Amino acid sequence: MRSKFNVVTSTILASVFIARFGTFLVLPYLTLFLLEDFRYTGIQIGTIISTLALSRLIVSFFIGPYIDKYPKNKVILIGLLAYFGSYVYFPFIDQYTGFIVFAAILGFGQAVVEPTYRVLLSFYTEPENRKFIFNIRYFLINISAAIAPLTSVFFQQFGTDLLFFTVGFIFLINIFTFTILFKKYPIEKVPEKSGKVSIFQSFYVFRKDYGFTIFIVALIFISFGYSQFDSTFSQFLGITFDYELALKYFAWLITTNAITVLVIQYFVYRLGEVISTTTCLIIGSLCLSLGLFLFGQSESIVLLIFSMVIFTAGEVLVFTMVDVHIDEICEDHEKGTYFALSGVSSLGKIAGPSLGGFLLDSFGAGAMVFIVISVITVLSVPFFYLSNKVLNNKTHKTLEKH
Repeated sequence: MRSKFNVVTSTILASVFIARFGTFLVLPYLTLFLLEDFRYTGIQIGTIISTLALSRLIVSFFIGPYIDKYPKNKVILIGLLAYFGSYVYFPFIDQYTGFIVFAAILGFGQAVVEPTYRVLLSFYTEPENRKFIFNIRYFLINISAAIAPLTSVFFQQFGTDLLFFTVGFIFLINIFTFTILFKKYPIEKVPEKSGKVSIFQSFYVFRKDYGFTIFIVALIFISFGYSQFDSTFSQFLGITFDYELALKYFAWLITTNAITVLVIQYFVYRLGEVISTTTCLIIGSLCLSLGLFLFGQSESIVLLIFSMVIFTAGEVLVFTMVDVHIDEICEDHEKGTYFALSGVSSLGKIAGPSLGGFLLDSFGAGAMVFIVISVITVLSVPFFYLSNKVLNNKTHKTLEKH
């Protein structure tokens, strides 16, 4: 019998917290590192960030069926090793191609670990408790986001090399934790369809589930908008303010983001009990787009913080409900495939930093950059609506057959 919390679920949630804490120590500041230490252009930095997303995208297309087919304890360890290797490798990089390799390895690790975490959380939690567990997962992610940025600023006093080695050590702890856990508590095998694993299984999902395909298109636009925070927006701060002030403001804004999540998380959970998942997604998309629009309207830190609060409200509404929605529309033996294919939304993360860098190089740090970005992001709204309509029609037809 699955329970709300058990050893495996609790360990996964703790692992999510530790892993994201390590990630938030580094990735939000990556563009500032590259801008300050290597003087790369907006397009060059955008290409590095986009490579991370491209790697995740490519792996997402084929990893799902393998997550469903093979022992998930081994799948997670492979992904965590990729995380560990990428961060330990970073301090030794002195060429542009090295950063591309770093981004590719890190993207692979993300594509493997993230869907596997969610599959296990779903499998070891009763259906009526999954919305709660996925909310706890997102809550823990944002606690890490609240404390990691200022911790990162402290570590940066001693140099970026120490920071990256520290993150590598954090992932090493995760690797040992899961190794011990799965020896003591072997993972139960989920009933699966017979046959060989094929990369084409993922493409078949897109063919058979048109509503899910449209949903992924909506997520691509959301990912496009959300990716601007760690790439275009951080560069905007670096161009607008001197390096130390930009670093301080960015830390404040990341902390604002995390605190806002912690404050409104419960209300979002309660809202999700009252209105539909799709309505939450649409409202969240509108807030996310509005926040992006406001980012470019003023250099005032007060307005930037206000914009971040709106942006964050949209973030919570969207990303809390995405996992719940995907979990609701697929069978147990397909969860790895569906959760992995949600990584196809990385198309937005590929286009986002590159287009954002191009806009910065073309228009400078002005309002037009974020006007264009917000208009593209809000295109997610009609696709969320259409996806819901298609999925509802599919459900009605299924019920009529029975």
